[in-house]
Amino acid sequence: MYCTNKKAFTMIELIFVIVIIGVLAAVAIPKLAANKDNATGSMCTHEVDQLIHEISNAYLAGGYVRFINANIDDISNVKTSVSTGNGITEASTTKIDTTGVTYKCDGEGLMYLVGNYVPANNSYELRVTDMSPTRPATLNAAIQLRQLHGISSGGTRVFTY
Repeated sequence: MYCTNKKAFTMIELIFVIVIIGVLAAVAIPKLAANKDNATGSMCTHEVDQLIHEISNAYLAGGYVRFINANIDDISNVKTSVSTGNGITEASTTKIDTTGVTYKCDGEGLMYLVGNYVPANNSYELRVTDMSPTRPATLNAAIQLRQLHGISSGGTRVFTY
């Protein structure tokens, strides 16, 4: 005996469900990407802020003579020798006082940090220069750091110790 009373979805119902799922995905995916950029930017902001504090603490704790002999690896645990991703582009043996370091966020330069001893008033200056990034995650971090430390876009802030 053949059953003619079968229950099933029609083609129209299936297409309608697929269209709804497509619309929801089109709305959700850009929001997820923006959240990823915000998270990366926040992490970079924290690491640069941490780096500024670690450099100043190392100088204040050790004095200039001990500080000029310290490598970035002796001062901070921020990842070094980075070409893509987040961290310092220079090697771990780089000295803040002579060449300075560039912090990259999401593979793009975010901030450049270099120290300078001023013998006239026996003080130390840490120059933090904004590198005017353009990528979304790096730009988010730059905006936060500019607000935190009073740095203008492309400008430099000098911390004196």
